Amino acid sequence: MCGICGFFDPSGKFNEHQLKLMNNAIIRRGPDGEGYYINDKVGLAMRRLAIQDIDGGNQPIFNEKSSVCIVFNGEIYNFKELKSELESQGHCFYTKSDTEVIVHLYEQYGLDLFSKLRGMYAFAIYDTDNERLVVARDRFGIKPLFYSVSETGRLVFGSEIKCLLSTGFINKKINIQALDAYLTYTYIPAPLTIYDGIFKLEPGHYIVVDKSNVSIKKYWDFEFSSNDMGKEEDERQLECHVVDAVRSHLVSDVEVGAFLSGGIDSSLISSVMQSESETKIPTFTIGFEGKNIHIDDERKLAKLIANKFGMNYHEFSVNANFKEIAEDLIDSFDEPFSDDSIIPSFYLCKETSKRVKVALSGLGGDELFAGYNRYRGFLLSGLLSLLPKYFLDNVIMPFVSLLPEMKNGGDRVDHIKRFVKYAKLPGAKRYQGYVSSLNESERRALYADKFSEKIDYGATERLITDHYESCKSDTEMEKVLYTDIKTYLPEDILALSDRLSMWHSLELRVPLIDHQLAEFSGRIPINRKITFLKTKIILKEVAYRWLPKMIMAQKKQGFEAPMAGWIRGELRDYMLDMLAPEKLKLHGFFDVDQVENIIKDHLSGKKKNNKIIFSLMMFQLWFDRQDCLEF
Repeated sequence: MCGICGFFDPSGKFNEHQLKLMNNAIIRRGPDGEGYYINDKVGLAMRRLAIQDIDGGNQPIFNEKSSVCIVFNGEIYNFKELKSELESQGHCFYTKSDTEVIVHLYEQYGLDLFSKLRGMYAFAIYDTDNERLVVARDRFGIKPLFYSVSETGRLVFGSEIKCLLSTGFINKKINIQALDAYLTYTYIPAPLTIYDGIFKLEPGHYIVVDKSNVSIKKYWDFEFSSNDMGKEEDERQLECHVVDAVRSHLVSDVEVGAFLSGGIDSSLISSVMQSESETKIPTFTIGFEGKNIHIDDERKLAKLIANKFGMNYHEFSVNANFKEIAEDLIDSFDEPFSDDSIIPSFYLCKETSKRVKVALSGLGGDELFAGYNRYRGFLLSGLLSLLPKYFLDNVIMPFVSLLPEMKNGGDRVDHIKRFVKYAKLPGAKRYQGYVSSLNESERRALYADKFSEKIDYGATERLITDHYESCKSDTEMEKVLYTDIKTYLPEDILALSDRLSMWHSLELRVPLIDHQLAEFSGRIPINRKITFLKTKIILKEVAYRWLPKMIMAQKKQGFEAPMAGWIRGELRDYMLDMLAPEKLKLHGFFDVDQVENIIKDHLSGKKKNNKIIFSLMMFQLWFDRQDCLEF
């Protein structure tokens, strides 16, 4: 696990000093070591967090004749099996690391190597014989990869945006389209970033630079192909896949811990993990403190699991002291990001990293097995859309619009209003409406006129709807899952986990999106995952075999901060100062009066606006830390 960066420059102007600046920018991803390769056109560098082959796994790593070179970020969980296979084919190894396996896979299979890899990764391979550079990102986007291509054919890439900015070759110009996407979704979907000219390499893709020609190609896609083997057989095989995935993710030369929230996914992962361990596994749990909190504290459930399975339990508390970590949050992402689970996740990673270098997480179960309540809402909206339009528009919608917001800051009323509002739209637009914090008319009202006219609002919508419509399944619910697997999972959930864990030099592993388990999930009929009344059905059936009934009976609780209450309470003055008119006028993106109305409605309880308020706060924090920004 580490961070990588590098360049391909046909002009030869890029130099070693710039490469070192890039690498030093991501030192927190790998404080245990660094490595470089550079010639007249190509430079590769890495920062190392030593997990595998601690003494001998330094990078770059080469093949036997030093014609193929690699820098690598991630873990290959099947590297021992691959090493045996490659040795039988005549390849010689000089390290015990998983990185070296990729070099020999490239020698043996060329650009077909990806089908062999089981793991999370971003890597760059330089082939001196063919003068070819290959830069790749794993199937689900667990590890990040950013890039920029100049008009002269210069490619610059890295694990974080700050790598690219450190070169001085890229103008810090804000991408207005990306800003609109951020305020719509609370994150910026790939391939956009907040900067013009810097892009995210999409999951399951690789870049090839071959004699100054730069091309991007897809090597993998998630597929649904219902293969009804029967309920019991599906459950049996799923349990085998879960156990195998957890077991494979325990490969390490250092101690491995687990995030334990008390929810089903993390509890299942932790319990399987403990069954595979001869010692007590360390688990880490977080809860919330403060006033106006609507979120149930799950620490008692996490402790129940830890005690039942004999785990080494650690718990921490989070309050509304957002100010003390605000700058770290901005610097870890390099662009605006406002999923409010960023706050508990930051503290969880911080405290966990004091005790272990590696931790397993239950992330991914909701996207693969239909666990979110919005999925059930999407199914139910199909029934609502059957009602006569007149009845929906003139009876149900007026009634729902009069429902008061929940005083404890909960989302239920807000979700009902959104559910009704978009019910009559086609599937793609309906789901895009459900995952949007602000719709088009609300964003038009928010922006200053001179910026609003620069935005392609349809393009922002298509960042979601294009994935829905490109899914090859005939089932609307599978199109929804596919959309989240392509957008929300990599660029919100996994991005958050990667940036915050690596900010604290902690490696986070996600066995529920092991690609073999995930591909099996795509063959399970959708009605075994979700119905009008139940979510994540088959994964819960597997979990029943491992977990106490008390855990299984709990209501789903998302891993989020009680932001609505915090903004009305402990964070009120800080928020008002951050979004003061004189600060917003420094850039002029927003209509100051509209921002004031949004704040007043939230503080009075008239309308729950915590998502947009927190998004504006995080954008303003990001903007305040920029220098020489163009817009």
